[in-house]
Amino acid sequence: MVSNDLNFLEALVYLSKKDKILEKVIKEIKPKEPEKREPNFEALVKIISGQQLSSAAASTIFNRLKEFIGKNKITPQLINNCNPQQILKCGLSNAKTQYILNLSDMFLAEPNILNELKDKESNEIIEGLQKFKGIGIWSASIFALFYLNHPDVFAWGDISIKKSIKLLYEEDKEINNERIIEITSKWIPYRSTACIVLWKWLDEGAIKFS
Repeated sequence: MVSNDLNFLEALVYLSKKDKILEKVIKEIKPKEPEKREPNFEALVKIISGQQLSSAAASTIFNRLKEFIGKNKITPQLINNCNPQQILKCGLSNAKTQYILNLSDMFLAEPNILNELKDKESNEIIEGLQKFKGIGIWSASIFALFYLNHPDVFAWGDISIKKSIKLLYEEDKEINNERIIEITSKWIPYRSTACIVLWKWLDEGAIKFS
């Protein structure tokens, strides 16, 4: 797994050799490995609460929930103790509130549920996470990439990644999954690092190259 600076640098070198477009991007933006995040119940709550929202809105709602809970960490038991109306007042939708409550029930029934996923292949992790109601392919991919630190996750369903690929590879028409697979297959086994590069490139203004 991409678990330290050395492995991250190795991934950048590999991607630069395999993809000349990514090589130019990497040289320009000089990406750094993101900080490690703890893979736990709170992480899944954060991902669910932020679905289909801007970063700012997602952060506001999650922080409200954290303030309401009033503890250092959101746990299944603390959520289970909440009245659904209290969670709704933090800004979560009815559906997201129910997803989080269902998730707390699952974790209370099976506390080690995430440990069973850690050592699996990325597709198995993503399939396993999607069995949790409210966790789709995007949420599962983000959790596998940033929280389980799997090196070879492609963030399916991420609008920014799709936009980056379209801009960088000069796709004139709507880019389909077959074309995305064709472009990203050369990034295996470091698709996670490639996604990190693309996010940073877009955040820094989507610099174009001659």
